[in-house]
Amino acid sequence: MQGFLFLTMVLYRQITVIFLFFSILILFFAPLQQTFIFIVLKGLVIGGLCIVFVSYAFPNIYSNNSLFKSNKVKTDYEQKTFSSAIKIHYDRLIAHAEEIILAINNDYSVGIYMYDAANKGFSIQNDDSTDSFISFIKEESSAVLEILSMNKSQIFQIKDKLNQWEELLSKKTWKGSETVIALPIKYKEYEIGFILVFTDHFSSIKNQDQNVIEKIVNTITSGMNDLEEIENLMIDKNFNTKVSKLLEKLDLKSDSTEFIDSIRGICRSFFKYDKLTIVFLNEDKKSAKVVSMDGFDEDVNENENFNIQNSLHGLSIVENKTISSNNWFDKFPEMNRFFPKDRDNFSFKSVLSVPIRSNGKAFGAVTLERQKPTLFSDTDTQFIESLCGTLSSGLNWKNEYNKVHLSAMNDGLTGLLNHKAFLKRFEEELSRANRFNQNLGLIVLDLDKFKLINDTYGHLYGDFVLVEVSKIISENVRTIDVVGRYGGEEFSVLLVNTNIEECRPMAQRIVDKIAQNTFLKDGIASNITISSGMAGFPSHSDQIKGLIEQADKAMYVTKANGGNGVSIFNDES
Repeated sequence: MQGFLFLTMVLYRQITVIFLFFSILILFFAPLQQTFIFIVLKGLVIGGLCIVFVSYAFPNIYSNNSLFKSNKVKTDYEQKTFSSAIKIHYDRLIAHAEEIILAINNDYSVGIYMYDAANKGFSIQNDDSTDSFISFIKEESSAVLEILSMNKSQIFQIKDKLNQWEELLSKKTWKGSETVIALPIKYKEYEIGFILVFTDHFSSIKNQDQNVIEKIVNTITSGMNDLEEIENLMIDKNFNTKVSKLLEKLDLKSDSTEFIDSIRGICRSFFKYDKLTIVFLNEDKKSAKVVSMDGFDEDVNENENFNIQNSLHGLSIVENKTISSNNWFDKFPEMNRFFPKDRDNFSFKSVLSVPIRSNGKAFGAVTLERQKPTLFSDTDTQFIESLCGTLSSGLNWKNEYNKVHLSAMNDGLTGLLNHKAFLKRFEEELSRANRFNQNLGLIVLDLDKFKLINDTYGHLYGDFVLVEVSKIISENVRTIDVVGRYGGEEFSVLLVNTNIEECRPMAQRIVDKIAQNTFLKDGIASNITISSGMAGFPSHSDQIKGLIEQADKAMYVTKANGGNGVSIFNDES
């Protein structure tokens, strides 16, 4: 098309020159006259001379490059848009990592450094978040070299290596108690950066914090791998634009429904199909759940489960490869679509099913079906595979974020809410109770003579007891109630929309279940009891601090009476 237009421009100039030549001859030899036709002819000749002059004086005005310059500009813009989306997502990844670390402990300061090849050092990625760290560190720094050589996080007390840490930290005065958690960031076996977590007193750092920070580093690494994968997969400019917008809208904190709906919208725009189905593998690895559909909707329902064996919609998961056919009836005669004997319910013939992978293993599939026996094109396959790569990356990022967020909110041993997270939920439920004029009940529980268990059988057995006790407590409350490990062998239960008298039987049930249980592990069998104290909102206090103090007092009354019981604060007032 472009060559045709260019050839047309050349012929146009040649025809114009011939026309002008004969026109000049006529004007030259014709007798002088001022008729209307003669005047028009003069005007055409003069105009033609101007056009010829312009075309020959500026030959590039009709060149191929100039004619289609606007298309090139558009392409460059779209590429820039896609690159911007990747940059935005990288910045969000760094921001979420910092956010989670600060959620662990407000006293922490965070520095996330990445290698800067141009300046031969490491540049901070979150320089607007803290003034504890310098913005750039040379790669030959002794502290950096030590960090990059580590395989896992380590805690450093600055007083031991003050000279090294002065290279990294911008603090000018030192108390001697300052502490840093440090961990390298690796990408394809290369050390590309590191995370520093600073606190001005060593007592602020908890052992669990190291594990959370290590998981955050894994999240960053996973995210960077996915960024590279996405950039390689995005091949079509219009498709790039759609996916870029999808990446920009991805929120790691939200659920996956909106993200999957966007995937479905892109499929609707780019592919011709009669049926779209997105399925995810269940935990049992033998069945899958339909999470989204488009097109015909009478064969299976969303959230419905099916066995992936001998199923067309499970085949790409089982074989972990793309499945394509223009007549799957003949190619897979033993297959059903979802359920036994359902292959004849619909006349779908063509199928394109692509696995959704994580770490190389399929955990879902996107399947397109047509009623006509028309094979999906190579371009369709390429696009849907790239879209599945994006879907996989987005979900992997969200899962990693959720894991890290869960680690920050939950007790590492029991899985219950930790102290900080429990207080946050307590605040939320108290606000709701105030707003809707509801009651709250607080139960504080503390194991009796737990130190004797640890001293007699060891801490590993003691940890086992704590885990089993946490299960008993969780199993004997409602799903709406809030359970947390308050610290050591102490637990807390917040009973939502429950008055203090209704709390007593629930607390008593927990106490009785623990007393009746034999804690058996590795040939060791023991029994233990628990003491409970309760306080209620608003009858005892309208403040969190007051309710905790009063429930604690009631619990210690139970302890004083021999333990293994329940006390309400009013009983002692």
